[in-house]
Amino acid sequence: MAYPFDPEQPLPDPLTPDAATRVRDERRELLPAWIEASRDLVVHLGALSRWDPPETLLEHPSHGLMHMSMICASEDLTPFEMIGYKPFDLLLTTYCAEYMFSDVGGGWVLDENPESPTFARFLMGGYDEDHPDATVDVHAAVIAFLDEPEGRDLAKLLESLQEAMGASVGVHDTSYP
Repeated sequence: MAYPFDPEQPLPDPLTPDAATRVRDERRELLPAWIEASRDLVVHLGALSRWDPPETLLEHPSHGLMHMSMICASEDLTPFEMIGYKPFDLLLTTYCAEYMFSDVGGGWVLDENPESPTFARFLMGGYDEDHPDATVDVHAAVIAFLDEPEGRDLAKLLESLQEAMGASVGVHDTSYP
């Protein structure tokens, strides 16, 4: 499974008003399935990380910060992908989203504005009462992060997401020893 509706999946060209309406309606119907799949992926990540029960990672994403940080710091993710952490960008996207939802609030939303560069993509939203239309593209942030060289710092990625969401910056690591 790949992240749904990433920039590699082009929209109809030209994006006529009828095409935009059709795409928006189709993806709006898929949003509940994506929300469930995202949560299931974090539980899968919990199982790969040997949490007992694996739902612990979904309920307390900050418990997995040390483990995920160690993986992210590696230059070559192939060994992790070979044991099930594949596709890593998707697992990291859903993990980061759940971390943000538990830390800042909000949830998955669909960008329904045809004029937006992220139109028809699933984004983090609903976290700012003063700006109800504010969204953050967690997948784009994860892809840029994974393009960094060895030594990537997951805490810095999470802090950049907190900042983008207008939240207090500071990662809370509650990893078990």
